[in-house]
Amino acid sequence: MRLLPNNVWFCLCLIGITLSGTAEVKRSARNPQRLTGQPAQRRSNRSGQTASADKTLTQTAAPQNRVTRVVFMGPKSGWGFTKREVSYYSPEGKRLGTMPGGTLFRYSDVKASSKNPMLLSRVRRNNAWDEPCLLDCTETATYEGDPETVDPEIVGNLHSFFLLTAKIAAYKATLAEKAHAANPHFLAARDAQRAYQQSLAQADRLEAEAQTCTGARKVKVLDALRALKYEQVRLQSEVTRTSAAFTKWNQTHPAVVPADDPTLRTLEREREAVRVKVADLIPPDAS
Repeated sequence: MRLLPNNVWFCLCLIGITLSGTAEVKRSARNPQRLTGQPAQRRSNRSGQTASADKTLTQTAAPQNRVTRVVFMGPKSGWGFTKREVSYYSPEGKRLGTMPGGTLFRYSDVKASSKNPMLLSRVRRNNAWDEPCLLDCTETATYEGDPETVDPEIVGNLHSFFLLTAKIAAYKATLAEKAHAANPHFLAARDAQRAYQQSLAQADRLEAEAQTCTGARKVKVLDALRALKYEQVRLQSEVTRTSAAFTKWNQTHPAVVPADDPTLRTLEREREAVRVKVADLIPPDAS
């Protein structure tokens, strides 16, 4: 992921859009949720607006053959939760790994990148705030202020909701994978995708090594990297071929995730019990 300078970030914004957090934040799909006032007051302010939405982005309408850009509409600081398992990055843009859905974080700035706007964040782990990292704004539900000044019960219920949502998504994926296992192209498509992803990770390691070594060692590393790039063309072609076969079979043999699965029903009941307590603070794409 390549970070862009601040002047490029402003080019991504629509005319008339402001990132200031001083103006009143409306309860819409464009802005973070202001956690002030009593729950009843928050609910009364919702009339005539989209169902409670702390979703923090919108997409600009793009003409044909133009790239659609995501614009972060909220203030430059706040807090929130990851909505699902997400990748996170160093402030310089290097991928560091993944973190689970329901992870609490605070963010202090919004950075432009070659992908979506990124939130400069500190994640809450073991009762402490981690070192800064970047989170894709489209993978988060964000709120104004500071979680440590918000009613702990609200924060706890939101945490439970997003954690359960992530568990439900993961469990559904497991059920779907079991159903897809009947697809005769499943293993080939899965293995091709894994091989391609592994080659991408290996290329990252070789590129990093090439920047630090010299002489004969650097020549050897660059030769290996060049050979790997050629291999990736073959691997990507294999991914395309096996994925197409897998998809075609699924179109005539759709996998069905059993709605009456007892574990799934239990998780959904638990989530619903929490959701009703903070319904006006949950973005539409996470409910």
